[in-house]
Amino acid sequence: MNELKNYLYGNYQYLSELITQNLPEIKVLPLEATYLVWLDCSLLSNNSQELSQILLNDEKLWLNPGTMYGNAGEGFLRINIGCPKEVLSEGLHRLQNFYEKNRKS
Repeated sequence: MNELKNYLYGNYQYLSELITQNLPEIKVLPLEATYLVWLDCSLLSNNSQELSQILLNDEKLWLNPGTMYGNAGEGFLRINIGCPKEVLSEGLHRLQNFYEKNRKS
C-alpha cells in the first residue's frame, strides 16, 4: 500500500512541477488523499464543461469538468494521476499543447 501511495504522490509532484513551470495560468490544488487532482483553470475558461469538451475534441485528453461535482466546481477540471507516469506525461503534454495554442496574450 505504501508503494502505491508513494507512486501516486510522485505523479502528483511531477504534475505540480510541470504545470507550475509551463502552464502558469493553471493552478494545482493540494492533493486530498485521492488520485484525482483539482486544476483551477478559471483564468483559461469559466465554463468547465466546455473546456473539458474542447480538450477531448482537440487534444484527445479526457479530464472531468469540475461541475461534475457541483456548481462550486465551475472553472475547474479534475485529472486522474492513478496511472503510469508515461500516460500522465502524455496527457500533460496534450494539456500543454492546448494551453500554448489557446493562452491569452
